[in-house]
Amino acid sequence: MKNAPGEAGPLRTAEGLRWSEVPDKLYAGPFSKGALTGERFGLLPSSSFRLATGRCADCPVPEAALWYFRDELIAVPDGLRPITGTALFEPERSETPHPPLVWIGAPEIVEHATLSEDGQFLRAPAGEIAFAVTPAIPTNRAYLDRSTVAFLSKRPLRMRGATLSDRGAPVFVARTIWPEDTRIDIDGARFEPLKERETLTTLIRAQTGGVTGIYAARVLWERHPGQPRRWASRPVLAFVLDGAQGDDDGAHGGHLAPATGILGPQGEWSDWLAANFYPIDDKNAKGILSAMVPMDNYLADLNSGQAWYRPNYMLVAVMRDSRIPRRVQATLQQVLHGYYCHVIGYDRAANNSTALVIDPLRWLGWNIPESGPTSYLAAVAAFPVAALVQMSLSGGRDVFRMLAAEKTRLVPREAFEAIGRDLLDLVEGSALTRELTPFERMLAADTEAVLFVRIPQIPSSRRFGTYPAGSLTELAGRVPWSRNEWETAPDPGEQPFPERLVGSCR
Repeated sequence: MKNAPGEAGPLRTAEGLRWSEVPDKLYAGPFSKGALTGERFGLLPSSSFRLATGRCADCPVPEAALWYFRDELIAVPDGLRPITGTALFEPERSETPHPPLVWIGAPEIVEHATLSEDGQFLRAPAGEIAFAVTPAIPTNRAYLDRSTVAFLSKRPLRMRGATLSDRGAPVFVARTIWPEDTRIDIDGARFEPLKERETLTTLIRAQTGGVTGIYAARVLWERHPGQPRRWASRPVLAFVLDGAQGDDDGAHGGHLAPATGILGPQGEWSDWLAANFYPIDDKNAKGILSAMVPMDNYLADLNSGQAWYRPNYMLVAVMRDSRIPRRVQATLQQVLHGYYCHVIGYDRAANNSTALVIDPLRWLGWNIPESGPTSYLAAVAAFPVAALVQMSLSGGRDVFRMLAAEKTRLVPREAFEAIGRDLLDLVEGSALTRELTPFERMLAADTEAVLFVRIPQIPSSRRFGTYPAGSLTELAGRVPWSRNEWETAPDPGEQPFPERLVGSCR
């Protein structure tokens, strides 16, 4: 361990740490609990999983999926048959099938902890222990600093990490740091439906990032306003919209991830399970892998967590029954299985991460209204200009295809707002002109409340971001026309999928 002022401010970093090797180096002691002890992965108990790495030889997971997690800690179904084929989930099944794997990253969890003001020690119910953090990955240009320590030391924390030995003494090394006051105040969240000129767009734009951003939950609709809220332990269906990074012109469009889970007794939601679709065969500066991932990891992993990069926004539907979240989670898991197996491919215009989220919802019978293309005329006009500026015919074709693509399948904020508008229309019984499907009728009947949640960016040495662009036109207005003038994150390159694994899942 060493102090690294240039990378993590006053915090010590565990140099050379390989998380896939950590389970063999754990320091015996009662300070933390195992990552599979008394936890949930969304709707599923962690007791039905076991810890493994992507090099597992006896896991009930296709080798094509394991290949991406060769050096990562994962949770895999324990004693269950592996997923095979690419057929979608059968709605008649009463149980929720398990995902191929859950990317958990670290073998231990510490709860209700506080960080000392100097960042050197961690205090928890089991005692006090020296503290360190996982090092920044090479492509992470910003990391924890003194502003981070000042922010974290003022609130209770939940961490994923490992208790290791440093010259014979225990030290807890954190990989994920989740502020425990990031919870939904069930009784205190204010009930405030959208006003006459308010929309989801205005709610998103109201948080522009920076140190003034605050965590807040607002109830946009509830079935029984004024009555006691019995939301604790209820299933949820949620959608997280990630904002625009302040230091990457390629990330102004944001990102969209759906999640399912159970709302905790005190409004906790760190154990919800998010489906995170990223370009599967391209590495990225955050070190993100496409996977089902616990919400605390999705937002607060020190390298890949979205809340370290930008502000975030979340829609939450509190449900009286788990049948809708089960269907959504199961279908997304099946899509992810096909994604690992290269039965489903990534295409930035025709099948990007937003399409991989909204298409399965429509397959299930949620007919979220389409927004149409940005502009066919603009697409035709932009083709020669983009090709000339980028010195590439393929670049021009990409611009054409994106401008001609249906916007809810392309732009994360467009999809997020379309989902939210239609959900509110369904539960309010607004003037919908379409005949509802069985899925839509269940969704309307089961939803007890709809919330909008602001999740501010966590302070670090990274510049604060802002809300994501809501259209290609808005995106184009934010960045230089020539990509040569963009400020971009380092490009880690590709990770070519082994030819021997092509077709291995059939």
